[in-house]
Amino acid sequence: DIEQLARLRQLSALDLNRLAAMRDLAIAVAFNGSGLQAGLRAVARLNEAKAWEAYFIRNGASCQMMNAFFKIRRKVTLRRRRDCGAWRPSGRLPLPDRATRQRIFRTWLAIEEPNPRERYYRLHQAFRHLSIAVLEAVVRKFEAGK
Repeated sequence: DIEQLARLRQLSALDLNRLAAMRDLAIAVAFNGSGLQAGLRAVARLNEAKAWEAYFIRNGASCQMMNAFFKIRRKVTLRRRRDCGAWRPSGRLPLPDRATRQRIFRTWLAIEEPNPRERYYRLHQAFRHLSIAVLEAVVRKFEAGK
């Protein structure tokens, strides 16, 4: 009954506890098992996507990469960078020395993961001192044959 639900909403936690302790009152919660399982999977996927997104933002992924991997617009990327303290000046990034660039590209080629997001994550794990945007620039430069 709608009136009973309205009265339940108005009860304090102490009154709800007293109500639940009454012997002749049964309170139960029912779940749709398959629906709950699907919902839990969806929440887990969403949490994983948000964790990936936060990792890439914190570690300096470019706006183009954030758009390609997460469908996040430039303004949102810039705001999130600022919010987490990962701001960087705009413009061309300074690339590491030639030997480091070659090591980066050899590592990139050795990563057999087909998913580009996972592949950049693994590359960044090998070169944590560099931003993901720098790694992306090095990879693109080598792949373009420059």
